[in-house]
Amino acid sequence: IEVIDRNTIPRPSNFYGNSKLQAEKGIDKLASDDFKVVILRPPMIYGKDSKGNYPLLSKFARKSPIFPNIDNQRSVLHIDNLCEFIKLIIDNGESGIFFPQNKEYVKTIDLVKTIAETHGKKIWLTKIFNPILKLMFKVNIVNKVFGNLVYEKSISMYDKANYQIRDFRESIEMTESR
Repeated sequence: IEVIDRNTIPRPSNFYGNSKLQAEKGIDKLASDDFKVVILRPPMIYGKDSKGNYPLLSKFARKSPIFPNIDNQRSVLHIDNLCEFIKLIIDNGESGIFFPQNKEYVKTIDLVKTIAETHGKKIWLTKIFNPILKLMFKVNIVNKVFGNLVYEKSISMYDKANYQIRDFRESIEMTESR
């Protein structure tokens, strides 16, 4: 499992990631007593009408009767938790680098299973595809879906208030409601 902590040095794997890191460095130079800078490094954000990998997993969970049963862990962040975090950061006049995430790490199979359940679907989990998928872990999309990547929980704590206002199940039900 790859665990990101406060000492993890960012290693962008593509142009997009590198451009975000360069933007952080440029914006950080603007920090002063009169201008507070907050840098957020969230994991995958999901919510109603979100973009990225979540809608693909949701579509798959609603359409397919079968899904690979690979044991992994991911840090994720529901949009309501992110919004609450940003509100608290502003209200408390914070500055610095923050790593917000949901309270719970999520397994891809639990995500897909919960999405299917919210739509009244049953999904069969199988390990038959695991050897093929494990060979494909170098492929970016396969690693994003089935790889392990978590933030150490302690770096996501915010001691002034609770920003994690939605738990996993509730957030999926809200995201999937029509």
